[in-house]
Amino acid sequence: MGYLPRYLAQDVYELLKQDPKRLQIYVERVNPVPTPIQLRLLCNLTAEWTEDFQPFSSQDYLPIVDKVVV
Repeated sequence: MGYLPRYLAQDVYELLKQDPKRLQIYVERVNPVPTPIQLRLLCNLTAEWTEDFQPFSSQDYLPIVDKVVV
């Protein structure tokens, strides 16, 4: 339908694997032309997850460096 920011894609994928019925997506707004097609729909995604799901826990969210040396 549209664009999902890359930093959210892994968590949404994991939630879909668990139970797709727990995700709800609603169209909030339809943006008019000349808005690029991939940004035409503004959607609201709501999800319920199990207690063992940890959002923002993939490799993408780890610090780039362990320590900063000054």
